Parts: sequence; structure tokens; C-alpha cells
Amino acid sequence: MANFRFSRITAAVSALFMLTSCGKTDSIAENSDFLFDTYSHMIICGSNSEETMKALTQIHADLDASFKLCYTTEAIKLPNDEAYSDCTAITNELADKYGTGINIACGELTELWGISTTDPTVPTERDILETLTKIPDDNSYTETTMLDFGAVAKGYACDKAYELLTTTETDYATVSLGSSTLLYGEKPNGKFRAGVTNPDKENSYLGIIETDAAFISTSGGYERFFEADGKRYSHILDMETGYPVETDLTSVTVIVPAETADGGIMSDFLSTLIYIQGTAQLDKWLAYEEFEVIAADENGVVYSDCSGFILDENSGYSYGK
Repeated sequence: MANFRFSRITAAVSALFMLTSCGKTDSIAENSDFLFDTYSHMIICGSNSEETMKALTQIHADLDASFKLCYTTEAIKLPNDEAYSDCTAITNELADKYGTGINIACGELTELWGISTTDPTVPTERDILETLTKIPDDNSYTETTMLDFGAVAKGYACDKAYELLTTTETDYATVSLGSSTLLYGEKPNGKFRAGVTNPDKENSYLGIIETDAAFISTSGGYERFFEADGKRYSHILDMETGYPVETDLTSVTVIVPAETADGGIMSDFLSTLIYIQGTAQLDKWLAYEEFEVIAADENGVVYSDCSGFILDENSGYSYGK
């Protein structure tokens, strides 16, 4: 019998907050919740911050209700829901531009493994192969196609937060949804600071990012996994093999400027895709100008083109040559 140990680490990226006064007529609103299968933490500074926070909390609650089916064993049918259709369209556009490897129609495979549930299991080879035949790879979804937006839902929610904040008198805000974060506006005391979780050490940082307003997402096998008979199985699945991804990267963080259209879902999508592809494809990703990358590998090496990243000298990692 398999010996299971289930673990989840929810704060892959955490904003480092300093609660200072925004201005004479401004105020700060703060809220924490459990959304998208992770803990969220949000701070809004500006006029009518409490009302803005209420509106943002409602938007995220509605999105959480829409996407929550992705984390259960209920049959997920393609619904007539704006969030689903919008998120699907953007994800497919990103796949066309940056490459495949993430398939939101993988719901049946996600359900088969159950890694995001309290009862994960290692399926038989036969069950895996049979399930793979049911997953469309050409966006030809039907009413019985099972969806899993786990690779993009938090980034999409950050985009919705950005859309709301641009319509309000918000000076700055931090919206942290575990592995995806929105840093919005301008802080009166300088740049935002965000800590990237160390994939090898709980409650410690790989390093700190100092940045202007941005979307930041981190992916890694350490975030959610289970162990059976001494082998660790990550929640990120390989759409070719049907098994959890085997990669030589331990974590990937992608930083996208806040003004980028759909920048939240873009950062979420890319961090997962780059993680799946491993170090063999890193040079390609580090060459892009529209986003920055921080990637850590299993040998304790960090590769980054992020000028604002400061590696923690006690992280156990060093820069690659």
C-alpha cells in the first residue's frame, strides 16, 4: 500500500508591506481570505479604500466560485460563464504565442490523480493512457470536457483586480493570491518589494524583488505535492505522459509590467510553462524583453534577467555563470 504524505505551500510570492499613511485624505484597507485554494492577502491605499476593497473582495469571491469546481471531483462541464470563456480565450492566445504545454482541458487527468484533494492517488498506466485519449489538444471542447484552470486562475484574478483598481482613486495596492501577486500604483516610499519563496526551505526567501508596479507569478513542484512509496508527485502534470512533470527546475518566477494587457494571466501561464520546459529552454525565455524571469534549478543555481532581484545569501543558491 502506498504511504501518502500531502503538502502544500501557498505563499510562493509574498509582498513585503509597510503600512504607512498614503496621504492626508487617503486610507488603508486590508483583508485576508482563503481563495483559489490558497491564502490571499490584499492591501489598498487611497480614497474610498474600504469601498474598493469590498468591491475587489466580491469580484474574487465570484471568480473563486466559478473556478472552485476545478479543485473538486465533480464533473466539470463547459459552462456559459464569462470568466470561463474569457480565461479560456486568453490562455489559448498565450499558447499560440509562447507554445503549448498547458492544456486547461486536462480536468479528467487532474481528477484522476487528485493531487489537489485530500485523497491523492497514483493511477494505473492503463487509466492514465485512457484518460489522455479524452483530452482534446486542439481547443475542440464539448459539453463534457472537464476543465482545470489551476495554471492561470490566480493570474486572471489579478488581472480583474487591476481592471477594478484603474477605475478607483487608488494610490497603490498589493493583491497577493499565493503564487500570483499584483503590485499596483506607486508607493510613496519607493519601489515595491516582494519576496520569492525558497523552494527548499519553508518560511524563507530565495530572494527579494524590488520593482515598479507589476504582476508576479511563481511556479514550482514544492507548492503542492504528495509522496507515495518514497516518490514525490507534483501537482503540475505533463500533458504528453499523463504523469507529474519531471523537470530540473525547482521554481520559476515571471515578472510582467502592470500596464501589460492580461499581464496577470500571462505571468501565471509563463511561470508554469517555463518550469515544465526546464533549463534546456531557459536561454530563450531570458531573451524576452516584455517580461523578466527568475529560475532556480535542482543544483542550487539561479538564472535571472531581473535587474531588481536580490538573491538571499543564505538561500543555498548561487548565480549561474
